[in-house]
Amino acid sequence: MGIYRDGQIFMYGFVGDYWWDEGFTTMQVIEALAEHGRDDDVTVRMDSGGGYAMEGLSIYNALKAHGGKVTLQVDAMSGSAASLIAMAADEVVMKPGALMMIHDPSGLARGTAEDHEKSAKLLNMQAEEFAKIYANFSGKAADEVRGLMKAETWMTGEDAVAQGFATSHEAGSQSLMSCQPFNFTMYEKAPKELVTMARSNKWDQEPEPTPTKPETQEDGPTMATEAEIAQRIATAKEEGKKEGVTTYMKLQKQVMELPQAQKQPKLAESFMADGMDFEQIKAKFDLMEDIAPNSNNNPSQNDYSSMRQTGAGLDSTDKPQQPTMSAGSIYKKRRELVAS
Repeated sequence: MGIYRDGQIFMYGFVGDYWWDEGFTTMQVIEALAEHGRDDDVTVRMDSGGGYAMEGLSIYNALKAHGGKVTLQVDAMSGSAASLIAMAADEVVMKPGALMMIHDPSGLARGTAEDHEKSAKLLNMQAEEFAKIYANFSGKAADEVRGLMKAETWMTGEDAVAQGFATSHEAGSQSLMSCQPFNFTMYEKAPKELVTMARSNKWDQEPEPTPTKPETQEDGPTMATEAEIAQRIATAKEEGKKEGVTTYMKLQKQVMELPQAQKQPKLAESFMADGMDFEQIKAKFDLMEDIAPNSNNNPSQNDYSSMRQTGAGLDSTDKPQQPTMSAGSIYKKRRELVAS
């Protein structure tokens, strides 16, 4: 389901990735804002323990660029990168029992001491920039905010308003058991209730990948392996050869029923070998019959027969011609045609 529903944007779950089947990304937020209307006031509903810091920053900038008023309502949780996003709103409303947390960004580094020094420098630079964003919304000095970030500061709705990170809060309380799945064990000062819930629900473990269901005919065709493709090609070729032989034998039967072919079988077979179809062969014989032998300026019957055979590439002979094609020769000829 998309994050834009009933005219509101729901930022629920992990920031920047799908974690435990819930989450939201920068592109989803941009598309939701466009669907809502670039200059229209919008309400954002939030329940997120955090996520990727730089994804949070890009979502923050997307909200800041929105033309209409942005009201962000923290339904249960706004932690880490999610709290940075909240600072883009014109109003931040903490619902009963909702929490907010700010802290320094963190990351993993591998390599030499120099590699770790570079990583630490980058994280400090990010933290200083994030502190400026929190300071701009709260009215605090950036150095003071950085101190709260280093201490990993958790705030109730009342605390968030007092510290300047929210504009209002609603009185009352609610259980955090309904908050979105998140690995709260990664935070040093997370409330015990959240840590216990994360462990009992195994949110502190990588989700197991969903098994891929084999595609059925209803789902669509499955992807063939290379071996299967090769087998299909070989089968198609073999079927093509068989079909070609059958067609050739059918043609031979038709042609040899012609009176002219019975008189000149070698000539008929040469026509078939040249790839002529039945109509072309018949037309050839009919044309040859139209030339009456022994008429004025016409050759004799023997000379005429010799000319026809010579023209067909056959040896001239007075002996009756006999068919030279057997079933084996037909298959051989067909293989030659297929190979070409």
